[in-house]
Amino acid sequence: MPRMSRYQSSRYNFAVPLSGHALLFNAASGAIVRLNGADSECLARYLCQPPGEIDTHAFDPGVWKQLRDGGFVVPVDTDETESVRRRYWRARVETPMVVTITTTMECNLGCYYCYERRSKQALSGEQLPALLAWVRERLLVSRKKSLHVDWYGGEPLLNPAFMAAASGALQALCAELGVDYRASVISNGTCWPDDPVAFVRAHRIQQAQISFDGLRANHDRRRHYRKAYRDAESTPSSFKQAVALVDRLVSAVRVDLRFNIDAKNAGDMLPFLEFAQKRGWFSAPFPAVFQPARLASYSERSGFMRRHELPLAEYDALRAEARAWLSSVGNIEEAEIPTGYPSPKSSVCAALAEDSVVVGGDGLAYRCGLQVGEAGRAVGAIARTEFSGIPIELESDGDAAWWKAFDPCDQPRCRQCSFLPICWGGCPKKHLEQDQHALREQSDYWRRNLARLIAAGANEALSTPVTYAEADQFRLPETDRSAEI
Repeated sequence: MPRMSRYQSSRYNFAVPLSGHALLFNAASGAIVRLNGADSECLARYLCQPPGEIDTHAFDPGVWKQLRDGGFVVPVDTDETESVRRRYWRARVETPMVVTITTTMECNLGCYYCYERRSKQALSGEQLPALLAWVRERLLVSRKKSLHVDWYGGEPLLNPAFMAAASGALQALCAELGVDYRASVISNGTCWPDDPVAFVRAHRIQQAQISFDGLRANHDRRRHYRKAYRDAESTPSSFKQAVALVDRLVSAVRVDLRFNIDAKNAGDMLPFLEFAQKRGWFSAPFPAVFQPARLASYSERSGFMRRHELPLAEYDALRAEARAWLSSVGNIEEAEIPTGYPSPKSSVCAALAEDSVVVGGDGLAYRCGLQVGEAGRAVGAIARTEFSGIPIELESDGDAAWWKAFDPCDQPRCRQCSFLPICWGGCPKKHLEQDQHALREQSDYWRRNLARLIAAGANEALSTPVTYAEADQFRLPETDRSAEI
């Protein structure tokens, strides 16, 4: 079959050698092909070299069609990065609308690693009309047919009056506009109402994240009550309260068991999973999902956490243990890849989505929930008396313009990285803060885990770990590689 066009290998190909065969994965399309035969690994590696023209007639026509259709080969001079860029900017417009509402900056617990500034600042009914007006405007302008509200804090349930008023008003607004409404909540699990099932149903909460720091001894020591909320004789264990809450919630809603890990409580992880299994959380009508989380420096205010961070390799090993333990018991969700398969990204985080916003308990609007309380990072404010186009961009604030313009394809390392379609640069906040430590950890994650994820996606298992090298990540001729890499 004649092939008149000139082709080159894609810069986004990755090879996974297996016993007697090999897998070839393309990060831009998400396609996997299985190559069999004595030359399979050699061919896979050949297609994972820096892009260069290939002899199309050297391939069987059926194999060639698979490679072309899967994006493993592309016409010479194709700008693959530009295709990723177009998908990214389309996603910024099309990603579903999320409104994160920080009902209060206050919290009743004093976790040592908390990066938020606790205060009595809280949203009130005076600000609700402005919030509703902004949501209405964005839904009408964007014509989006769904709204997700994420209740956030502090501890969001410390401001139940505003939560009840806002939830009811937002649900009514969505019903009026014919928009699907759903909600989630992030909570420490200690101050819920007596009937939590009725509560989640009234607020149409479909997902509740409850945090744990280990079994009772570690959890209560690390997630202790702050003095203003502590009564030595009557204050119950924060662990017991959270456990009792999960016991009831799993009958009505998905519960994400966020397990915060550092070097001092890592030994509690597997015993905690056993504890959760015995309580029936993984076999409930709404099975709980285990979400391991490495305690780290999440914001500029928590730089002190660098000395407490578990090394990334140790954290990955712990997650591997959790995956193995849960393989026949329950589900695990990893922050870097919630779906479990390295598909090319088609949506962005809410911080980048055009129609999403984070409302702080201080009445300011932010792009990222991790910045709430950092007034200098705000991109707008909520009018107290009448709608005035919130979030109002602050002309003196450089962050608003930065968030609007951020494009991972313009970042020096990212634009040359072969993980780009499945990563999109990782957390944009880390780029804003120029946190090179965190950005390099993002690269390390993909180098160590991508082959495993590809194999799992093809229902295969690695007999030995496969770690990609820097040359696999930055698929460019040596003469073209930036000194920044």
